[in-house]
Amino acid sequence: MLRTLIAAIIGCSILSAQSSTEIIAAASRSGIVQLIDPVTLQTVGQLQILLQRNSAGLNGISSDAEGSNLYVEGPIPSDPQGCCSLYAIDVRTLSSTIAAGIPGSSSRSSFLSSDGVTYTARSLTSSRTITKMSNDEMHLSSDQRWLFGVRNFRGPALDVFDLRHGSVVRQLNPTDLQDQIRASGTWSGDRFLFYVALAGGRGRLWMVSPETEQLGPGVEVQPFGEVEGCSRPSIRAIISAAGAAFLYEPFGFTDDRRATCRTSVPGGAWTVDPVSGRLIRQVASDLHFSALLPGLTGRVLYGLSTGDAMWTSQVQLVRIDAQDGRILQSHSLNSEFWRIAIVSLRFIPSGTVSLAVPPE
Repeated sequence: MLRTLIAAIIGCSILSAQSSTEIIAAASRSGIVQLIDPVTLQTVGQLQILLQRNSAGLNGISSDAEGSNLYVEGPIPSDPQGCCSLYAIDVRTLSSTIAAGIPGSSSRSSFLSSDGVTYTARSLTSSRTITKMSNDEMHLSSDQRWLFGVRNFRGPALDVFDLRHGSVVRQLNPTDLQDQIRASGTWSGDRFLFYVALAGGRGRLWMVSPETEQLGPGVEVQPFGEVEGCSRPSIRAIISAAGAAFLYEPFGFTDDRRATCRTSVPGGAWTVDPVSGRLIRQVASDLHFSALLPGLTGRVLYGLSTGDAMWTSQVQLVRIDAQDGRILQSHSLNSEFWRIAIVSLRFIPSGTVSLAVPPE
């Protein structure tokens, strides 16, 4: 019965929804977009994006807040091997337009992307652009009043953007850090967790509010992930779900340590107490996540795991209970580079989409 239902959905060009439906959107470098049921992890819709041969491919996916458009990061029209222009795909008509140019361009400053959703600046603030903000990571508060930008270039730092006034009101800079590697952040209720990875598996963590004037010393986070025979430092990221904070090492990118370490590199994620910095529990230790995302309800996590640094072995999408760490479902994807996002769509599309870059 389930297989028949899935086949019927994929066979239709569009599945109408009475209201927005939570979907996992997975985009492959080669141009396949799978739309995946967040409970069963079964594919319920699929798009084939026509790309020019040897192009940069797809390198990111999101949706708009209304669920009417999917956004993909794709090849630059004038240089198909360059990355990335922002394309909008109407989920009802499957027509596509170039929404903006490359990150850092004037047209891209008219958009902001936060946790799988791409907004126009004018939908959130009186300003038509978001300027003087880091685009390394942007995180919108649940009341859509504040935008926090995690800055790594000329950082680490945290930019605080007041959407009501349309400007950056302060930049928070950690002090007395040595051997910092990379910063990451996430909203947890009305507080923002700002984490800086340090050498030797260590880290520092701050709980920040929009009114915070200075970061202060933060708390020292217990080290994790360090192994012998591995000289490359580990990059780490932080997310929040079910009232807990999770730290993990992202794999599958140019800084993936598995390609150079002489011993096995641990995977999984750790829950961390943001008050004491103590690591509480490790989950999914056998998986090496390129992405770990909270579901829209906050009760589950979705992890994209790659078996090796080059994405040539097993790629798994897993659903994890955020409270006890149990893996609830698993779904295999083709062995190639993928990016995922948790989105809400008003329609579940299936079909072929031609971007502004014409196929050969």
